[in-house]
Amino acid sequence: MGYFRLRQIALVASDLATTERQIADVLGLEICYRDTGVAKYGLHNALFAMGGTFLEIVAPTQPNTAAGRYIERRKG
Repeated sequence: MGYFRLRQIALVASDLATTERQIADVLGLEICYRDTGVAKYGLHNALFAMGGTFLEIVAPTQPNTAAGRYIERRKG
């Protein structure tokens, strides 16, 4: 049987700046990239490299986005 590897882990946050600082402080990681292309979906993001894997944090910038609805459904 083969194996698989995670390429990317995505998290949704209501406050990108606060979450970025927490990730940097707790995991000792630095932002390696921001994809401005996600703005068309009403989001902004930050990516952190972890070996061969990326940790991506996305946060809504507009009302009624999929990420925003996800946060609202989970009350936070």
